[in-house]
Amino acid sequence: MRKASTTNSAQRAYMLAKAHLQALKDREAEIERAYIIAHSIRNADDTIPERVYCIDNMETFDRAVEATSAEIEGSGLWADILAAEESLKAAEDAMIAYGLSIAPAGIRATLERGVKENYTIRLKVIDAVFHLDVSTVKGKGVTA
Repeated sequence: MRKASTTNSAQRAYMLAKAHLQALKDREAEIERAYIIAHSIRNADDTIPERVYCIDNMETFDRAVEATSAEIEGSGLWADILAAEESLKAAEDAMIAYGLSIAPAGIRATLERGVKENYTIRLKVIDAVFHLDVSTVKGKGVTA
């Protein structure tokens, strides 16, 4: 007998999309940090900025933005980030649709309206569905 999966395809797609976007953003941060280190950039308090947006000096900031943006866009990373953000949005929409499909009828309309009108409610529904053990849901939208 096959053990019931505790996640469904929507949850897995969401996890993958979120991880992929994070990996791309981590690469973006690495490019910025490499520029900061290569140019020995320090703030007035002698700290090394973690990211370009943390640079205090406006002239240095402008040069860093120009240089790192050119590298990020030129390498195709920016296009990849934008595509990954769209994929994550689609995965979030699928998570919400699944969550609404299993919500009790009495609160479904309220939740539908809430996820459209309130970003916090949207995030809470996504989080609730993400943490849901789908093996406990009887027959509704459970896909292996």
